[in-house]
This record gives sequence, structure tokens and C-alpha cells, in this order.
Amino acid sequence: MLKKGLSLLVLLLMMFDVVQSQVAGCTDPRATNFNPTATINNGSCVYPITVTNPPFICELPGSVKETSGLLKFNNKLWTFNDSGGSAVLYAMDTTDAHIVQQITVSNATNVDWEDITMDDQYIYIADIGNNNGTRQDLVVYRILKSSIPVNGNSTVQAASVKFVYEDQQSFQKTKEHNFDCEAILATQDSLYLFTKNRADQQCNLYRLPSNPGNHIAKKIDNFNSNGLITGADYDPVHQQLILTGYTQQTYVPFVWMLFDFKGRDFFGGNKRRVELLNLITTQIEGVAYSGAYSAYISAEKSQSFSARLFRLNTGEWTGLTGVSDENAQDSKKMNLIENPVRNGELKLRVDFRKEDFRLDIHDSTGKVLKQLHLKKGSEEVLSIDVNGLKPGTYFITAFTERRSYHTSFIIN
Repeated sequence: MLKKGLSLLVLLLMMFDVVQSQVAGCTDPRATNFNPTATINNGSCVYPITVTNPPFICELPGSVKETSGLLKFNNKLWTFNDSGGSAVLYAMDTTDAHIVQQITVSNATNVDWEDITMDDQYIYIADIGNNNGTRQDLVVYRILKSSIPVNGNSTVQAASVKFVYEDQQSFQKTKEHNFDCEAILATQDSLYLFTKNRADQQCNLYRLPSNPGNHIAKKIDNFNSNGLITGADYDPVHQQLILTGYTQQTYVPFVWMLFDFKGRDFFGGNKRRVELLNLITTQIEGVAYSGAYSAYISAEKSQSFSARLFRLNTGEWTGLTGVSDENAQDSKKMNLIENPVRNGELKLRVDFRKEDFRLDIHDSTGKVLKQLHLKKGSEEVLSIDVNGLKPGTYFITAFTERRSYHTSFIIN
């Protein structure tokens, strides 16, 4: 009896020691509050303001100028037009985005299609746009992947996954509500909805079954997205998630990268925001992973830009280390001669002087503080007066006809 008691005591002491050795904190060395002694990531990581310049791939065809979701399937990019468009999926070539296939969903209506996702068996089209908070016909259309031919146009039928939000009490028309949604993910048995909260600029996470029928979407989490979420995609291999969005009123696009979370606790791990300041006034709507740490993002037509496709490399923030391809390319085309800036004079070397271009200097909020329009044949080294700027970090973006380049500078 004594021997058994001693064995139990030893086991309890060992368990206590293991518990005591576990330290919760930020485990990402790229974060400003990295804790090298932490063994458990508690989602507390804080990151510096981060800006990137996603490389432009191509313009999208006029037939999908209102592109609202993006999916990589059968080595093609699939999209559609949002509210009021035809109930048609368009497949685009990944090189130049020309339309190679059209799939009509015969028993569906495009009230406000907003996103598209898939699991092993099905593709899901989310007719869940709810700008005024009045809709009581929210539905996700489920299509068998095997019903879509590899090539050629076709017509398919969909099953309907209908739902209501468990906590929506009022359906009166208003713009200030938290029941619009434009982002969805699918797992083997559930659909996850990431809301576009116009009332509080946050994002709620709901879950509902993925099987056809009438369901109640259960609220399971929330995080402060500080902007409106418009798209989502999930990489199950590397356990990473991208959310796209833009700031209300100012329309500055951004992406949230969620990683190092457990299971489906999407908001429980690291949450890093990256600003896309060179795409100001562009409404980013769709995102689709194309491989490890690489994704496509799409923007619908706006007053300033045609519908466009960009590439995003996330490796330097969520997995791989080193300089991303697009940042390396930017540094070859536009680089600072002195940083921090000396004597209020920003000296910038540019390598795209064979065409007209524009330079924008902006702060971390995206506010443009200085703008220059330069003609082709300009000097290779530009001297820009920045005496009026307070000490801090600033960003400069060069816009050519087909591309934009980005870097940052410091004023001490």
C-alpha cells in the first residue's frame, strides 16, 4: 500500500512539474513582445505596423468586373459577380485571367453572392451579403465538385444550406448592424462565417452545419478587425488563414494573417495585420491560397481602378524568413540613399524613369501627406523636401501605369 502511495505521489509531482514548466506568452520572434521563455502561444503577440506592395498580375475581364470571391480549383481561379449577377461561376486562367469555363447553377439565384470555398467533396457559394440587415433568406449553395467537368461549360444543381443568426433580433433596414457577411470557410462538417460588422468594425465568427437544411448559425468567437472583412481562405496544410478587408470610409485595404492556432480556434493564435496602402480606394474582395505562403487576391472595379488580380507572399510574416520576392523587386526599382533622412531631404533612387509616374508619401494610417507627379526622363536620384514632417516612420509609394513600388523611411 505504501509503495502504491509513493508511486502516486511521484506521478503527481511529475505532472505538477510539467504544468509549472509551461509558460504562456508570445512565441513568435517577429513580434515586438516576443517572450523567449514562452512554451505556449496564448495569442498575445503584438506586431509592428506592416505595409506590403502585392505585385500586380493582370486586369480581370469585364465579364467579372464585380468579382466578389475567389477559389483555386482544378488549377484555375474561380469567381463570380456579386449582388444581382447571374448564377454563374467563371473559371479564369491563372496567367492572364481570361475566362476558360462557365458553370451555371440552374436552381440558384444570385441575390448577393459574396464568397466561395470548398472541402474535399463540395464547393460552397455563399449568398450571404446583407448590407441593410434585412435578409431572412440567407443561403449557402453546395455543389458536388465531381459534377463540374475539367473543361467546357456546363450546368449543375446545388443543395441549399439555409440559416439565420442566433442573435439577430431585428431585421429593420439600417447600415449600422453586425449581420452582414462576405467571408466563409468550409471544413468537413461545418461552415464558418466571418462577419463584416458595419456597426463596430469588428468581426464575429459563426459556425453552422454544412449539410443541406435549415440551421442556426452559432456565434463562437469575436476579434477586433478594425475594419470590414470581405474575404477568407484557409490553408489546412500549414494551418493558416487569410482575411481580406478595408477600412470604412477611407477604403484602405488590408489583410489579416491568422496562424499558430489550435484546431478551429482561428482567433486564438497569432493575428498579424498587413496594410496594402498602395491599393488605396481599391475594394479587395477575394482571396485564394495558391500554395505554401502564397495567395491570389482580387479587387472589384472601382472609380480609380479596373477589376484586378494581385499576388500575396505571406512567408516572411507567417512561416518562412527573409525578404519576400516582391520586396526584393521593389528594392531594385526604388531605394533610399539615406535612411534615416538627413537635413529634411529624402534622397530616392528610381529605376522606372522611362514612363510618367507618381510618388505618394503617406503616414501609417494611409493619409497622403505629399504627392508628386513626375515625367519620364526624370533624374535617377530624386531629392524631396520633407522638412514639414514630424519625427516618425513614413511610407512612399511610386505608381507607374502598370505597377506600384513601395518602401519606408524614418525621420529622427
